[in-house]
Amino acid sequence: MMGLRPIIHKSCYLPKVKILHTISTAMVDAIKSEFPFFTANPNLVYLDSAATALKPQRVIDALALYNAHESVNVHRGVYRLSQRATDTVESVRQKTAAFLSTEKTATAVFTRGTTEGINLLAHVLTHPNSRLADFFPAFAHIRPPAILMSQSEHHANIVPWQIAARERGYQLLYIPVDSDGKFAVPENFLETIAAAYSLRIIALGLESNVTGIIHDLMPYREWAAKHGAVFIVDAAQAVVHVPERVRALKPDFSVFSAHKLFGATGVGAVVGAKNVLDACTVYQGGGGMINTVHEATSTYLEAPTKFEAGTQAIGEIYALGKALDFALEHAQTLRTHEGDLRAYADAKLSKTGIRIFGLSAYERSPIYSFEIQGVHAHDTGTLLDEQDICVRAGHHCCQLLMRALGVSATARASFSLYNTRDDVDRLTQGIEYVKKIFRK
Repeated sequence: MMGLRPIIHKSCYLPKVKILHTISTAMVDAIKSEFPFFTANPNLVYLDSAATALKPQRVIDALALYNAHESVNVHRGVYRLSQRATDTVESVRQKTAAFLSTEKTATAVFTRGTTEGINLLAHVLTHPNSRLADFFPAFAHIRPPAILMSQSEHHANIVPWQIAARERGYQLLYIPVDSDGKFAVPENFLETIAAAYSLRIIALGLESNVTGIIHDLMPYREWAAKHGAVFIVDAAQAVVHVPERVRALKPDFSVFSAHKLFGATGVGAVVGAKNVLDACTVYQGGGGMINTVHEATSTYLEAPTKFEAGTQAIGEIYALGKALDFALEHAQTLRTHEGDLRAYADAKLSKTGIRIFGLSAYERSPIYSFEIQGVHAHDTGTLLDEQDICVRAGHHCCQLLMRALGVSATARASFSLYNTRDDVDRLTQGIEYVKKIFRK
């Protein structure tokens, strides 16, 4: 990798948590008891939280409360029950914005999740009817417009930009990664781009869903602020592990899915400044987002409502509010416990002889993508399932990253607040079982 260097900006990193002691077994058991999944599946080791985190009882209760007792629409009814539901949804909106932004002007647009959120941004930020030059001077430059991503991105943060680029004449550019999944940036990378293009949009995932690497995005945030580009953080993984890092980056937009954060599926949000969103064109049309409708034209409400055509996932938004409460309540416990699990898993898994991707990174969460030499990831996943161990297998919607790692697929074990050292031991034993079957 001659001529490449990692961008290291350690001043932006939060201090590493020093594990003075582990979270007590009683505390972990108490937290785990909040998840009815384990009552229904007492012998299962769930190691797929990077795909979908489990739901605590309070989240399930909030969804049931809406569906059973308050199953009404919002923003339309003048009766008290509808007004109460509207108040609940709007309170969750405020809580959501505050969870990922410290800006007073921040609001949250509810979406179906990270994927729809990035599709929304790709549409409105590249659309000629959006008035963005007053906020982002790069949009006034006459050089060919460009969008910067990385080879580490989830397909949700690649494909929408590809579609927008093809339709709107943007150039797609990528930060390269090395064979362990870390950014490997050529000298004067951004300066070279800026000489040839009007770099208008930088859209990067803070944390890899494959390796758990937490990338240093501060240099890109600072460059975007200096040169007038939009800076977007895909926070799908980071929202549960390092939400404080998202807030510290002060992105123009951040995007996440509730089901990664102990919430329900089918809901997420785009968090950004209301005045910038007001300057953007609409994304979808329909009821709930209009002001006036005539035969040929319509006028629209202000943000965030103008981006929420149709009926929202109201019960899921109720549940998101409780998921945010749960995450805030257990934030320090999660940080400490994950640190302990990562240290323990690093030590245990290193003895199995498997290849684990991302271990050389400066900072990462307890997500382990691994390869057992000579064994396909799907076979690994199937044999672990025989041992009641749930892991994910495949390319994890990251084919560009897979190519950089030199593999077609990996098995992935991802840990969360409800996992224990015993789960690490079970995974280690399961890997040895796979190796025995294949005589590796």
